[in-house]
Amino acid sequence: MDFGLKRQNQKSGTAKSSPKRGSEILSPTYFPFTFISPSLVEAMALFFQRVVVYQPAHTKTPEALRPWIESGFLDIRSPFEKVVQRKPLEAALRDFKSWGDFHQDADMAYLKTVGNNIAPVDPQTPRIVSDITATGAKDSKGFEESELSLQVFLHLSQEFDQHSWELMQQLNRLNEQYEALQSSFRQDETDQAHDPIQKERFPLEEEDIGSLVIEKRMATWNHLFQKDPADSGLLFTDSRSALDYLLDGVQEKVEVLKVNITYAQIESRERPKNQPSWTDHLQEIFNRVLITPWSGTLQEEVVEAGREIEKRINDWRESTIKSHDRRVLYRWYLVPDQVAPGLLNRRCRVDQGDKGYQAAKVKNTLVGMIEEGPAAEL
Repeated sequence: MDFGLKRQNQKSGTAKSSPKRGSEILSPTYFPFTFISPSLVEAMALFFQRVVVYQPAHTKTPEALRPWIESGFLDIRSPFEKVVQRKPLEAALRDFKSWGDFHQDADMAYLKTVGNNIAPVDPQTPRIVSDITATGAKDSKGFEESELSLQVFLHLSQEFDQHSWELMQQLNRLNEQYEALQSSFRQDETDQAHDPIQKERFPLEEEDIGSLVIEKRMATWNHLFQKDPADSGLLFTDSRSALDYLLDGVQEKVEVLKVNITYAQIESRERPKNQPSWTDHLQEIFNRVLITPWSGTLQEEVVEAGREIEKRINDWRESTIKSHDRRVLYRWYLVPDQVAPGLLNRRCRVDQGDKGYQAAKVKNTLVGMIEEGPAAEL
């Protein structure tokens, strides 16, 4: 499905919205990262009433996300907030950052020579790696030290992800200025009856941050998730590497829905009061898919429901797409007869035994791959 949509910009207050019945199991959980970009949050708001994001202990919330938190749309969870002491964590992070600043001009050959000693004396990288590898152990020794190592890794990963996003935003602004300068040159050439300069984009290559130490990212993120599992059957990511890693070896997975929408990005940081008219209908579909055993009949119902969503979105179609519009591509995959906590534990090689997952209301898992960006690029 490929649709055009003009989103209405509306102001809202900061009072938390009241979620509708059943919204808990229909609140997608972002994995395996602890920093989520504001643009991705906005894209998810086109379809959902709440999104869950896990963060390491003692995390400072980015200002750009605060309106989404205050409105009740963004549910931030830090399961180890009261378990990990703030001062030792901050001290360890300062040591790592100081080490990084001191060696920021080091070449790759030197870093390869250093190997696992790329870290301050305490905590050392090998111990952190060991602690991450041991997250599935039933009897964990040195819990406090182990938990500190995991939280340090999560914080450093989150800072890397946020800085990567901020850098890409700066490069995108540079690209806009570059294109504006080209337009000016082309106008001058046209006025002088010369051949116009061909339009080119400043070279940008967006990398999938999920491809960086994906196994360790999944293990540490799953450690947060399992401490306080969201009562949801929905997982989503914007990393192809993370999606492939989670679904690798799952032969039964089925792509159940694909939606491509163009929308006008909101200019303010406030969340619009009203969601598009198809939101409730989509949640009805997802609720049925999550709690009903998968079958050919159910698959036919999902296909028919997808056509209904297409019809509703087409009612909002506009004939033109403006240069500042954005596009988001949603792909949702069903993993039948597996619930999210069990699926994540099995993929991360964590043996938790029978934790009563089968007694839960949710019977299946939906995993979403979300790609969002300028309308001209997707």
